[in-house]
Amino acid sequence: MKGIDISGYQKNINLEKAKKEGIEFVILKAGYTGWGGNGTSKGKDSQFENFYKKCKELNIPVGAYWYSCADTKQKGIDEANYMYEKCLKGKQFEYPIYIDVEEKRWQLGKKKEVTDAIISFCDTLEKKGYFVGVYASLDWFKNKIDTNRLKNYTKWVACWSKNKPQFNYNAFDLWQNADNGVVAGLKLDTDISYRDFPTIIKKGGFNGFKKNSNTNIPTTSKTPQNTPKEPQITTYYIVKKGDTLSYIAKKYNTTVDNLVKLNNIKNKNLILVGQKLKIN
Repeated sequence: MKGIDISGYQKNINLEKAKKEGIEFVILKAGYTGWGGNGTSKGKDSQFENFYKKCKELNIPVGAYWYSCADTKQKGIDEANYMYEKCLKGKQFEYPIYIDVEEKRWQLGKKKEVTDAIISFCDTLEKKGYFVGVYASLDWFKNKIDTNRLKNYTKWVACWSKNKPQFNYNAFDLWQNADNGVVAGLKLDTDISYRDFPTIIKKGGFNGFKKNSNTNIPTTSKTPQNTPKEPQITTYYIVKKGDTLSYIAKKYNTTVDNLVKLNNIKNKNLILVGQKLKIN
């Protein structure tokens, strides 16, 4: 699927025209942490609300990202909480919520600390019901953050090339393939999505959506007396290339720990293509 990512720098973009030209999703800059001072001043992007409203009017699936300066666990938590309170709460996003990691002034040369901040940011929003991910350039993923520790999160890779980048970690789902693509008469970042995020996120009840189900869910947690329980049907999943336990857990509204326990997995960061996993 073809998409773009935009911020206040593209305030004059005609999103209706972009949709007619084949744009199928938009990732919005929700806000940022300023690099000056102590790297903690935060603000909402000037066009975030306008872009979000317009995308919803045009029925364009939308995601969001936060430009980060976080280099400690606490700063990652603070950025996530600010983003939630000022940008995410009360809205619905069909694409993931990303932390954008590329700030040389605060994050370069702090591989462990920045990775800690990423995990803290992602975990904070996951607990609030969001499908989260990490944005970085191919160079940052390979050399400047500990990507091996980020296998539980979806990846958005920036690599401005005609050829899909070679990524030696678990597969990425979103590729920012150019910074000078022309859409609706403007030069901007263009993206390609390799996963059906709208279906995954809506069915899973993430990002402000309520979980979809084809079964009748009782409105009370109490089981009526003398009512026989329905037999439990075991569900299995066959691991595909690029899958992670975190993704599979989100897909079936369960947890990584539950999958590990059900399948006697020794290393939750290592699953194999073709492996049959018990879901319930």
